[in-house]
Amino acid sequence: MKCYIDAGNTRIKWQLGVKAQTQQQPWPQTDAMLAAWADSLSSGRACAIQRIIIASVVPQDRQAQLAQALTVRYPDVPVLWLVSRARCCGVRLGYLDVSQFGVDRYCALIAARHRFPQQALIAINAGTAVTVDYLQADGRHEGGVIMPSVAAMTAGLNALAPHLAPFWHQKPQMATVGHSTEIGLATNTAGALQLGSRWMLASALAQIISALNEAAWSASAQGCAPLIVVSGGGASELLPLLDPAAISVPDLVLEGIRLAARQSQPSGLSQTAKKTGKATKELPSKDNSD
Repeated sequence: MKCYIDAGNTRIKWQLGVKAQTQQQPWPQTDAMLAAWADSLSSGRACAIQRIIIASVVPQDRQAQLAQALTVRYPDVPVLWLVSRARCCGVRLGYLDVSQFGVDRYCALIAARHRFPQQALIAINAGTAVTVDYLQADGRHEGGVIMPSVAAMTAGLNALAPHLAPFWHQKPQMATVGHSTEIGLATNTAGALQLGSRWMLASALAQIISALNEAAWSASAQGCAPLIVVSGGGASELLPLLDPAAISVPDLVLEGIRLAARQSQPSGLSQTAKKTGKATKELPSKDNSD
């Protein structure tokens, strides 16, 4: 049985086997909690974990902590740490230095391409950061943007203006402008903070999508708008801000991990592990983080 892990900045998601339900939890705060999480992966399972595949964008020290916890609990299990590649599964990355392209974005693009082949795509992944990537119908990745999520904006503003922190948790008060029911303005600080962060994100996404739609119509003889695919832990917050045609695909990164792992498996991995009696591991990447 294979264990697929998406270790993001805020939470860890994992899946045992391709048909198992996705599980997730916030990052464990201590080494002991991380060890307990690693131990829980196989508890009560009829089949033992035979291989672990990880995509992670956390800093190197946190990757090392995760690697240590897994090595202690599963010393003979091969662990593959995915890294972004210039070409994989029909996707050709637009970054000149692919080591700078987050492996989570890489896996999401691979999964989106697999689900919607021959379709121009705007892939939005909503996590600690909100990323937007544009994929042409032929699999060419034109590039993307990274922006803070509402949670990141909240944390940043609180760090610079700590006196505002208590207001984020208060009930917002809103008022309509004139006779419009669509335009609302806040009438207390809590509402102003919450509404302001949502307006910023919604406006940025609307402008990006509009520009990409225009580019797609100009470049395509058929005049087809790109399909908008949204995933990530913050997808439910983003969807109301987007075009109603946007498609929500939960766990797009985990889907991409499974697909990319098929292309990244070292030759003779199982035989090597069996002969030596030791785990064959690829160390965590020093790059591949947003």
